[in-house]
Amino acid sequence: MITKVEKVKKMIAKRVHEVDPMAEIYLFGSRARGDYKKDSDWDLLILTNYPVTLKVEQRFRHHLIPLELETEEAFSVFVYEKKNWETRHIVTPFYQNITKEVIQI
Repeated sequence: MITKVEKVKKMIAKRVHEVDPMAEIYLFGSRARGDYKKDSDWDLLILTNYPVTLKVEQRFRHHLIPLELETEEAFSVFVYEKKNWETRHIVTPFYQNITKEVIQI
């Protein structure tokens, strides 16, 4: 039997891949660690091959809003260009924390 968590992960992947079929999606934070509470949000890292502008970031976020309403779950979405994430951000505490607990969706 599929759990609600697994169902939501599949729905997230479907919605994100409608915007960018090649995007990589990662779950981090309490949902990835398994110590989430009923009202915990879903921390999502989306890596795309495209340069990330505000418009690109908003496309991903806006595409997930109907899913937030449908599932009654909150998503915190972070969008980065893949090559920048793997080079510029590798030295940041944010990167270091995420890589300790990340789960690819």
